[in-house]
Order: sequence, then C-alpha cells, then structure tokens
Amino acid sequence: MKRKPIYVEIPIEAEMDDLWDASQQPDQHEQWDLRFTSINYLPKENESDPQYFSYKTNVGVGLVEGWGKSVGAFNGKDGSRISSLHFGTDQQISIISEGKGYWKYIPGENGKVTFLTQYDYETRFGRLGDLIDAAIFRPMIGWGTALSFDVLKRWLEKGESPASQYALAIG
Repeated sequence: MKRKPIYVEIPIEAEMDDLWDASQQPDQHEQWDLRFTSINYLPKENESDPQYFSYKTNVGVGLVEGWGKSVGAFNGKDGSRISSLHFGTDQQISIISEGKGYWKYIPGENGKVTFLTQYDYETRFGRLGDLIDAAIFRPMIGWGTALSFDVLKRWLEKGESPASQYALAIG
C-alpha cells in the first residue's frame, strides 16, 4: 500500500529567528505542538554532534515515549533553513515504529516565512497497522500537525499563548 507523506505548509508573519526558536527549542516547541507532551534534549559531547532527544506523547492509547535525532540543519544563501529529523519508539502500543522528516523555513515578502513540514513513518502490526494508519491515524496526525501550525502562527503573530488557544478550543 502506497502511503502519502504528511505535508503541512503555512505562512507565518514572524522573524526567522523567532520561528526557528519556537520550533527548535524544546520548552517552546512542546507548548504549541499538539503531538508532544514533552521534548527533552540529551547532552551533546561536541557542538557538531547530532542533537538526540527523548519525547513523550499521549495519543489516546496511553503515554508513548520515544527517541529522536536532529540529523542536520542547513542555512541556504537565500536565508532559508532546513532541519531534518529521525524519530521512533520501541513501545508496542504505538502504531509508529520509526520515521523521518524535515522542517523548512523559507523567507518571503513583508516579513512572512513559509513554514512547512513533510514526514513519513513506518507502521507496526503488518497489514492491519497499514489499514488503521490509512483510515484513522494518518488523517488524525496530519490534522494535529496542521492545527499545531495554526496555533504556532497565532502565537507568533498575535501573541496568543498556545495554552489559551487550546483552552478555548476545548472550552
């Protein structure tokens, strides 16, 4: 079964460094990204080493703990930036076993930055896992990614805290 990767793109009126920090610093990232309960960077021996981290997420089946590695960042001559990621979990309650993706930041006109992500993952549970992913999980995680990007946008553009946005949404 051919899978389509998750792809979300949004223009955000913000300084590149502010958007970068909000998405790359764990204490900021976990505030707006619905997909994560916590993100913790692990110590690095050298500045040039990949950034390893652990994460927790509560996806309805319980608390899932996983690992990740930021495997690189690229700053383009045009001011764009890319951050790539490898992630996964050994917990059998998670439909996701392992995945890879990237975030891209493209400067535009009038102080807008196009912020986008594309990622894909391998599933557990064989054909049944593929069917559950296609019918339920992949649409849900795509929606969660898009909602999270909207929350980030309102936080950076209008100063509305992510917590207050989610509180109003569940209201």
